[in-house]
Amino acid sequence: MTNERDISPDNYANWFALYQLCKHIEHRQTITISSVEFGKLLNLSQQTAARRISELENLGWIKRKTEKKIQKIVVTREGNNVMLLMYKNLKEILGSIVILGSVQSGIKEGAYYVAIKGYFEQFQDKLGFFPYKGTLNLGLNDTNIDLLREKLKYIKLVIISGFKDDNSERTYGSVHCYDCFISRLDNHENKIKAAILDIQRTHHEKNTIEILAKPYLRDYFNL
Repeated sequence: MTNERDISPDNYANWFALYQLCKHIEHRQTITISSVEFGKLLNLSQQTAARRISELENLGWIKRKTEKKIQKIVVTREGNNVMLLMYKNLKEILGSIVILGSVQSGIKEGAYYVAIKGYFEQFQDKLGFFPYKGTLNLGLNDTNIDLLREKLKYIKLVIISGFKDDNSERTYGSVHCYDCFISRLDNHENKIKAAILDIQRTHHEKNTIEILAKPYLRDYFNL
């Protein structure tokens, strides 16, 4: 290994084999699997699958015990460390991906709702900034919206609670918020703290997101 974050490219096939094995084991400590069954998981011949199991064992990533042609496999601590390293690397890659969106014209719906006292006070309290009374709408393509949804799974959720207006008897739904940073594509250095609003009730298309920030973003970024 060149450093603690790298695994030799010579072991690419073994990484994948270990990954598939761990998926198959799930929460169990051991698994009973034949080389034929393992070959089906990897789309390999029985002979190649058997060789892959031997390689995993030689690397110290698994231990196996064979009794009467029944093969029991357990992933070792070293194997678990390899999986953890793969997870950290993938998480770092996903975390560094920039989500791209294009500015969309809105119908001032965001401005209306942000200004409502029941929302506005919670935005200040829970997001930690005094928000501009309006949102920036960004349209994302399918790839970027999928990447965003995946990234949001690992970002702390801030819930703006729904409420009922005592005067009008109207109810307002909750808003899910996620901290983020936003910048122009041509100037990543000039980024500011903002929040993605995942509104439970909205008229926007599924690929449109709303961004809330302290300044008026169109002016701030000259959009």
